[in-house]
Amino acid sequence: METEIPATYAENGLYSYVRENGESFRAALLLYKNLSTNLENRRKPSPDFALSIVFPEMLRYSGGRNVMEQLVTRLVYGISPSFTGCTTGHFQMNVAFAETIERYVSLSASLKDRYPGIDFGGASKRLKDRLRRVGRINRIDGESDYLYAFIDICTDKFSLNDLADEDRLVLLATAYNAGMSRTREELEQVSVLNSYPSGLNSPSSRWNYATIALEFYQGRKTK
Repeated sequence: METEIPATYAENGLYSYVRENGESFRAALLLYKNLSTNLENRRKPSPDFALSIVFPEMLRYSGGRNVMEQLVTRLVYGISPSFTGCTTGHFQMNVAFAETIERYVSLSASLKDRYPGIDFGGASKRLKDRLRRVGRINRIDGESDYLYAFIDICTDKFSLNDLADEDRLVLLATAYNAGMSRTREELEQVSVLNSYPSGLNSPSSRWNYATIALEFYQGRKTK
C-alpha cells in the first residue's frame, strides 16, 4: 500500500509527517504520478529525482489555495516589480526565484540552449513580462523548466557532481528550501535543521525538508 509506513523511519522525515498528515500525502502522491508522466521526456535527472526535491512542496500544494495565491501575485506583482510574490504552482515557486533562475540561464550559452522557454533574463520592467512569469510558474512545462534549470545551476554552483545521488539530493532540496545564495558549507549545516513546514525557528517546524525529500526518493527506488 502506497501509504504504508516502514517499521523504522526518521522522527523528522516523511513517514513521521505522514502519520499526522496522511491526506496531504495521498494528494501529493497522486500529483506526483501525474507530473511524473509529464516529465518522462526529460532525460537527466530522472523525474523521480527531480520531483523528490520538491515533494515537500507538493505536500503543501492546494488547488483552491493556489488559485487565490496566483490572483494575489498577479495583482500585486503587476503593480510592483519588487514584490517577491506568494509561492504558487505545484512546486510552490515565487516570482523572485523565477527571476533568479532566468538570470542564471541568460548568462550561460548551454543553459540558454537547454531552456529557451525561460530565457528572459529576469526582465520585470514591463507588466506583460511579469504576468507571463506568473503564468509560467503555474504551468507544468514552465515550472518544470525552472526546476530542471535550478538543478543544473546548483549542481554546477555547489560542485555536486562528485556526490552520490542521495547526498546530492539532500543539498539540492536544502538549496530549494533555504535559498541557493548560500555556500555549500552553509547548505550542509542547514540540511540537518528542522524547517518544515513553517521555516526555521518555528515551533511548528518539527520536520526536516531534506529528510522528507530523501525518504520519498528512497521509497520510489524500491517500487
